[in-house]
Amino acid sequence: MTKITFVGDIHSAADDLRALLRDPVIRKNQIIFVGDYIDGQAKRRFSDHTETNRLDPLGVLDILMARVARGDVALLGNHDELWVETARQNADDYLLWQHKSGHQLADQLGIHATKLAAVAAALNRKPLRKYTEFLANLPLTWENAHLFAVHAGLNWHRALDRQRPEDLLDIRGPYFYQNTTKDKWHANQLGKIIITGHTPVQKLTGTGVGYLKMQANAHDVPRYLINAGSRSKHFDGGISALTLTATGQFVQEKRAIKGHLYDGNQRVTEKMIRN
Repeated sequence: MTKITFVGDIHSAADDLRALLRDPVIRKNQIIFVGDYIDGQAKRRFSDHTETNRLDPLGVLDILMARVARGDVALLGNHDELWVETARQNADDYLLWQHKSGHQLADQLGIHATKLAAVAAALNRKPLRKYTEFLANLPLTWENAHLFAVHAGLNWHRALDRQRPEDLLDIRGPYFYQNTTKDKWHANQLGKIIITGHTPVQKLTGTGVGYLKMQANAHDVPRYLINAGSRSKHFDGGISALTLTATGQFVQEKRAIKGHLYDGNQRVTEKMIRN
Protein backbone atom coordinates (compact mmCIF):
# COMPACT_ATOMS: atom_id res chain seq x y z
CA MET A 1 0.00 0.00 0.00
CA THR A 2 1.41 3.36 -1.06
CA LYS A 3 2.03 5.75 1.82
CA ILE A 4 2.85 9.44 1.71
CA THR A 5 4.39 11.49 4.52
CA PHE A 6 3.71 15.21 4.78
CA VAL A 7 6.29 17.22 6.74
CA GLY A 8 5.32 20.56 8.30
CA ASP A 9 7.25 23.80 8.75
CA ILE A 10 10.95 23.24 9.51
CA HIS A 11 12.36 26.76 10.03
CA SER A 12 16.06 25.92 10.06
CA ALA A 13 15.81 22.92 12.44
CA ALA A 14 18.14 20.60 10.57
CA ASP A 15 18.74 18.49 13.68
CA ASP A 16 15.05 17.71 14.17
CA LEU A 17 14.60 17.08 10.45
CA ARG A 18 17.35 14.46 10.48
CA ALA A 19 15.74 12.77 13.50
CA LEU A 20 12.36 12.73 11.78
CA LEU A 21 13.74 11.21 8.60
CA ARG A 22 15.19 8.30 10.57
CA ASP A 23 11.71 7.10 11.57
CA PRO A 24 11.25 3.57 10.13
CA VAL A 25 7.84 4.37 8.62
CA ILE A 26 8.76 7.77 7.19
CA ARG A 27 12.00 6.61 5.60
CA LYS A 28 10.08 4.21 3.30
CA ASN A 29 7.67 6.79 1.90
CA GLN A 30 7.54 9.59 -0.59
CA ILE A 31 7.68 12.85 1.36
CA ILE A 32 5.85 16.08 0.64
CA PHE A 33 7.40 19.03 2.50
CA VAL A 34 4.83 21.83 2.88
CA GLY A 35 7.14 24.85 3.05
CA ASP A 36 8.96 27.29 5.33
CA TYR A 37 12.42 25.79 5.47
CA ILE A 38 14.38 28.88 6.52
CA ASP A 39 14.29 31.58 9.23
CA GLY A 40 12.95 30.66 12.68
CA GLN A 41 13.70 31.62 16.28
CA ALA A 42 16.65 30.19 18.19
CA LYS A 43 15.07 30.51 21.65
CA ARG A 44 12.93 27.80 23.27
CA ARG A 45 10.99 29.21 26.21
CA PHE A 46 10.05 27.12 29.22
CA SER A 47 8.14 28.44 32.23
CA ASP A 48 11.31 28.97 34.26
CA HIS A 49 14.15 29.22 31.74
CA THR A 50 15.06 29.67 28.08
CA GLU A 51 17.20 27.43 25.90
CA THR A 52 19.01 28.27 22.68
CA ASN A 53 18.69 25.97 19.67
CA ARG A 54 20.82 26.09 16.54
CA LEU A 55 19.41 27.56 13.35
CA ASP A 56 20.79 25.85 10.23
CA PRO A 57 18.81 26.96 7.16
CA LEU A 58 21.45 25.86 4.67
CA GLY A 59 21.67 22.45 6.32
CA VAL A 60 17.90 22.10 5.89
CA LEU A 61 18.07 23.14 2.25
CA ASP A 62 20.90 20.69 1.57
CA ILE A 63 18.73 17.86 2.92
CA LEU A 64 15.72 18.99 0.89
CA MET A 65 17.66 19.33 -2.33
CA ALA A 66 18.93 15.77 -1.95
CA ARG A 67 15.43 14.48 -1.13
CA VAL A 68 13.82 16.24 -4.10
CA ALA A 69 16.50 14.83 -6.39
CA ARG A 70 15.37 11.32 -5.38
CA GLY A 71 11.67 11.97 -5.95
CA ASP A 72 10.30 13.80 -2.93
CA VAL A 73 8.44 17.11 -3.28
CA ALA A 74 9.10 20.44 -1.57
CA LEU A 75 6.44 23.15 -1.72
CA LEU A 76 7.11 26.86 -1.41
CA GLY A 77 6.38 28.57 1.93
CA ASN A 78 5.89 32.26 2.62
CA HIS A 79 9.32 32.65 4.24
CA ASP A 80 10.96 30.87 1.30
CA GLU A 81 9.18 33.25 -1.07
CA LEU A 82 10.71 36.23 0.75
CA TRP A 83 14.19 34.86 -0.01
CA VAL A 84 13.27 34.45 -3.69
CA GLU A 85 11.66 37.87 -4.02
CA THR A 86 14.57 39.56 -2.27
CA ALA A 87 16.88 37.92 -4.81
CA ARG A 88 14.66 39.52 -7.49
CA GLN A 89 15.11 42.91 -5.76
CA ASN A 90 11.51 43.18 -4.59
CA ALA A 91 11.83 46.01 -2.06
CA ASP A 92 8.57 45.33 -0.21
CA ASP A 93 9.36 41.67 0.35
CA TYR A 94 12.90 42.51 1.44
CA LEU A 95 11.54 44.88 4.08
CA LEU A 96 9.16 42.17 5.26
CA TRP A 97 11.99 39.62 5.39
CA GLN A 98 14.08 42.06 7.41
CA HIS A 99 11.19 42.52 9.82
CA LYS A 100 10.69 38.76 10.24
CA SER A 101 14.28 37.52 10.27
CA GLY A 102 16.63 40.25 9.13
CA HIS A 103 19.38 39.50 11.64
CA GLN A 104 19.76 36.04 10.16
CA LEU A 105 21.04 37.35 6.86
CA ALA A 106 24.38 37.87 8.55
CA ASP A 107 24.21 35.20 11.24
CA GLN A 108 23.00 32.30 9.11
CA LEU A 109 23.66 33.23 5.47
CA GLY A 110 26.84 35.26 5.84
CA ILE A 111 25.33 38.37 4.21
CA HIS A 112 26.58 41.46 6.04
CA ALA A 113 25.25 44.00 3.54
CA THR A 114 21.95 45.74 4.24
CA LYS A 115 21.10 47.49 0.98
CA LEU A 116 18.74 45.54 -1.24
CA ALA A 117 20.96 45.47 -4.33
CA ALA A 118 23.88 44.05 -2.37
CA VAL A 119 21.75 41.46 -0.56
CA ALA A 120 20.18 40.38 -3.86
CA ALA A 121 23.62 40.10 -5.43
CA ALA A 122 24.79 37.84 -2.59
CA LEU A 123 21.75 35.61 -2.98
CA ASN A 124 22.45 35.28 -6.70
CA ARG A 125 26.11 34.32 -6.51
CA LYS A 126 27.98 31.39 -4.98
CA PRO A 127 27.61 29.86 -2.46
CA LEU A 128 23.94 30.89 -2.09
CA ARG A 129 22.88 30.87 -5.75
CA LYS A 130 22.04 27.15 -5.80
CA TYR A 131 19.65 27.63 -2.87
CA THR A 132 18.01 30.64 -4.53
CA GLU A 133 17.49 28.66 -7.72
CA PHE A 134 16.09 25.71 -5.78
CA LEU A 135 13.58 27.84 -3.88
CA ALA A 136 12.60 29.79 -7.01
CA ASN A 137 11.49 26.60 -8.74
CA LEU A 138 9.34 25.13 -5.95
CA PRO A 139 5.63 24.53 -6.69
CA LEU A 140 2.83 26.04 -4.62
CA THR A 141 0.67 22.91 -4.39
CA TRP A 142 0.73 19.13 -4.69
CA GLU A 143 -2.21 16.79 -5.16
CA ASN A 144 -3.38 13.34 -6.15
CA ALA A 145 -6.92 11.99 -6.55
CA HIS A 146 -7.62 12.14 -2.80
CA LEU A 147 -5.08 14.51 -1.18
CA PHE A 148 -4.13 18.16 -1.58
CA ALA A 149 -1.15 19.89 0.06
CA VAL A 150 -0.39 23.60 0.22
CA HIS A 151 1.57 25.77 2.62
CA ALA A 152 -1.15 27.93 4.22
CA GLY A 153 -4.61 27.03 2.92
CA LEU A 154 -7.26 28.08 0.41
CA ASN A 155 -9.47 31.10 -0.08
CA TRP A 156 -12.94 29.55 -0.07
CA HIS A 157 -14.29 32.46 -2.13
CA ARG A 158 -12.11 31.56 -5.11
CA ALA A 159 -12.07 28.52 -7.37
CA LEU A 160 -8.97 26.37 -7.08
CA ASP A 161 -7.59 27.60 -10.40
CA ARG A 162 -8.15 31.23 -9.31
CA GLN A 163 -6.25 31.09 -6.04
CA ARG A 164 -3.66 33.82 -5.64
CA PRO A 165 -0.14 33.11 -4.31
CA GLU A 166 -0.91 35.26 -1.26
CA ASP A 167 -3.89 33.01 -0.49
CA LEU A 168 -1.89 29.79 -0.81
CA LEU A 169 1.10 31.13 1.14
CA ASP A 170 -0.37 33.42 3.81
CA ILE A 171 -4.05 32.79 4.56
CA ARG A 172 -5.00 31.92 8.15
CA GLY A 173 -8.35 32.58 9.88
CA PRO A 174 -10.75 32.56 6.91
CA TYR A 175 -9.35 29.19 5.84
CA PHE A 176 -9.79 27.65 9.27
CA TYR A 177 -13.04 29.14 10.54
CA GLN A 178 -16.57 29.56 9.27
CA ASN A 179 -17.08 32.90 11.05
CA THR A 180 -15.20 35.68 12.78
CA THR A 181 -16.03 34.34 16.23
CA LYS A 182 -13.78 31.35 15.41
CA ASP A 183 -16.07 28.85 17.15
CA LYS A 184 -16.70 26.54 14.18
CA TRP A 185 -14.38 25.01 11.60
CA HIS A 186 -15.04 25.94 7.99
CA ALA A 187 -16.35 23.14 5.80
CA ASN A 188 -13.89 21.61 3.36
CA GLN A 189 -15.23 22.75 0.00
CA LEU A 190 -12.47 21.10 -2.04
CA GLY A 191 -13.62 17.52 -1.52
CA LYS A 192 -10.07 16.27 -0.98
CA ILE A 193 -8.17 15.84 2.27
CA ILE A 194 -6.12 19.03 2.70
CA ILE A 195 -2.76 19.17 4.47
CA THR A 196 -1.27 22.55 5.43
CA GLY A 197 1.36 24.16 7.62
CA HIS A 198 2.02 27.90 8.13
CA THR A 199 -0.01 28.52 11.31
CA PRO A 200 1.52 26.82 14.37
CA VAL A 201 -0.82 24.38 16.11
CA GLN A 202 0.01 26.17 19.37
CA LYS A 203 -1.78 29.31 18.14
CA LEU A 204 -5.06 27.41 17.77
CA THR A 205 -4.92 24.93 20.65
CA GLY A 206 -2.36 26.12 23.19
CA THR A 207 0.56 23.78 23.78
CA GLY A 208 1.01 20.05 23.92
CA VAL A 209 -0.31 18.48 20.71
CA GLY A 210 1.50 18.00 17.44
CA TYR A 211 -1.20 18.45 14.81
CA LEU A 212 -4.88 19.22 14.28
CA LYS A 213 -7.56 17.31 12.39
CA MET A 214 -10.36 19.71 11.44
CA GLN A 215 -13.89 18.80 10.35
CA ALA A 216 -16.98 21.01 10.29
CA ASN A 217 -19.08 17.91 11.02
CA ALA A 218 -18.79 14.13 10.99
CA HIS A 219 -19.30 14.00 7.21
CA ASP A 220 -16.85 16.75 6.32
CA VAL A 221 -13.68 15.73 4.46
CA PRO A 222 -10.81 16.22 6.96
CA ARG A 223 -8.21 18.93 6.88
CA TYR A 224 -4.92 18.54 8.73
CA LEU A 225 -2.75 21.31 10.16
CA ILE A 226 0.80 20.01 10.66
CA ASN A 227 2.85 23.03 11.71
CA ALA A 228 4.09 21.91 15.14
CA GLY A 229 5.83 25.22 15.83
CA SER A 230 9.40 24.39 14.87
CA ARG A 231 11.79 27.11 16.09
CA SER A 232 8.84 29.30 17.13
CA LYS A 233 9.95 29.92 20.78
CA HIS A 234 7.29 27.49 22.10
CA PHE A 235 8.76 24.95 24.53
CA ASP A 236 7.15 22.12 22.54
CA GLY A 237 8.01 23.48 19.11
CA GLY A 238 9.06 20.75 16.69
CA ILE A 239 8.63 19.36 13.19
CA SER A 240 5.47 17.40 12.49
CA ALA A 241 5.13 14.53 10.00
CA LEU A 242 1.76 13.10 9.01
CA THR A 243 1.67 9.81 7.13
CA LEU A 244 -1.41 8.84 5.13
CA THR A 245 -2.14 6.24 2.52
CA ALA A 246 -2.52 7.53 -1.03
CA THR A 247 -6.29 7.41 -0.50
CA GLY A 248 -6.15 9.35 2.76
CA GLN A 249 -6.27 6.71 5.48
CA PHE A 250 -4.39 7.72 8.63
CA VAL A 251 -1.17 5.77 9.27
CA GLN A 252 0.75 7.76 11.89
CA GLU A 253 1.73 11.22 13.08
CA LYS A 254 5.16 11.91 14.53
CA ARG A 255 7.00 15.02 15.61
CA ALA A 256 10.62 15.70 16.36
CA ILE A 257 11.51 17.96 19.30
CA LYS A 258 15.14 18.45 20.34
CA GLY A 259 16.15 15.40 18.34
CA HIS A 260 13.60 13.05 19.95
CA LEU A 261 10.49 11.60 18.30
CA TYR A 262 7.06 11.80 19.90
CA ASP A 263 3.68 10.49 18.80
CA GLY A 264 1.65 13.33 17.32
CA ASN A 265 -1.34 12.49 19.52
CA GLN A 266 0.82 12.54 22.64
CA ARG A 267 0.48 15.65 24.80
CA VAL A 268 4.04 16.75 25.46
CA THR A 269 4.93 18.47 28.73
CA GLU A 270 7.88 20.64 29.74
CA LYS A 271 9.19 17.84 31.95
CA MET A 272 9.29 15.40 29.05
CA ILE A 273 11.30 17.74 26.86
CA ARG A 274 13.74 18.73 29.59
CA ASN A 275 14.78 15.12 30.16
